[in-house]
Amino acid sequence: MSENFVLDGKTKSIDFGEEEVRFLKVLRASLDLAIDRGQEENAEMLRKLIEMGQRISSSLEIDVIIETTLKSLVEVAGAKCCALGLFDKKTGEIALKKSPESSNKSQIRAERVQAEGTILGEVTKTGQPMVIEDLANYEGSLCLPDCSNGMRSAAVFPVQAGGRIHGALIVCTPFALDRKGNEVGYLSIITSQVGLAIENAQLYESLREYYMNVVNALTAALEAKDKYTQGHSLRVALWAKEVAKEIGLSDKEQEMIYIGGLLHDIGKVGVREQILLKTDKLTPEEEKEIHTHPRTGARIMEPANLPKEVVEAVLYHHEDYDGGGYPEGIAGEKIPLLPRIIRVVDSYDAMKSDRPYRKAFSKKWVIEELNRCSGKQFDPVVVEAMIKLIEQGKLA
Repeated sequence: MSENFVLDGKTKSIDFGEEEVRFLKVLRASLDLAIDRGQEENAEMLRKLIEMGQRISSSLEIDVIIETTLKSLVEVAGAKCCALGLFDKKTGEIALKKSPESSNKSQIRAERVQAEGTILGEVTKTGQPMVIEDLANYEGSLCLPDCSNGMRSAAVFPVQAGGRIHGALIVCTPFALDRKGNEVGYLSIITSQVGLAIENAQLYESLREYYMNVVNALTAALEAKDKYTQGHSLRVALWAKEVAKEIGLSDKEQEMIYIGGLLHDIGKVGVREQILLKTDKLTPEEEKEIHTHPRTGARIMEPANLPKEVVEAVLYHHEDYDGGGYPEGIAGEKIPLLPRIIRVVDSYDAMKSDRPYRKAFSKKWVIEELNRCSGKQFDPVVVEAMIKLIEQGKLA
């Protein structure tokens, strides 16, 4: 068998024997298969990167973004040890979170390290990625001493977006990393996605903080109209959080009910002042106007994009357990738990506080009233927890 090849600019004919022809055919088939497999692997990795990007960008909470990133790197990129640190320009430190694989603990660990003099500091300063192909011969500080065993290479990428460097991502692997290899390219794509997600989360947090400051200012202005209600929202927030803790709710739920307690009466900014400060019995029309404040409060909070549990706490905090409350007249378990807690705490603070038309009630009377209204206005489980805290003196 004869084949023509171009060598040194000249066409030459080369004769192959049967064995050589058979070998070349096998080689060609192997190359074709390798190319097909390579394309399949690239397509599969592209699919994984898209899915990972969707997971990373699905949250506006920085802690969730970091946790999702570290876990995904272990699953998708084959990283055995990785960490993501956000740069604190005020202290010069990196708030570093490491994947569970970097320690014997099951949870992602957090610590603060000095960036100066480390590879993290260099990457956050220059904005350029660094690849350490051979960790055994690397003499600098990687900030991940517990990742050295069994790790061969490491890559450090600046986490940046919007022209700002937010921190750095460190990935250690038991296999060799090529500076120009696909793995480094994939990691670079992931880091870009992380940077955009963190940029969005920080922008969102900044806007929410600004909005919450405005809402808190409105609450303070509302309470300033009446000396008898000053500090009411803060007390409700603190005590509702204590009740939530007593019942066994999570830290996140406790934080949500605290915010809901602070804002539960914010809708009263839409109620006429002469009604809010009226000392005698309200007319039916005035009661109807008062009853609008939960819905108004929920509408005020909508632009802040707060968790629905917080909005529900504001919307339903005047619903009664037996269905006799407002604004919707729902009952029992149909009322979310957080507003059921605020309903009891709100009433407790009203009973124990002085009013223009009466003095505060005694602790004994308040406890008797809570028991009397248990199962009617109030959730019995919440009443039980509330009374326990009152008797223990924890609601100071």
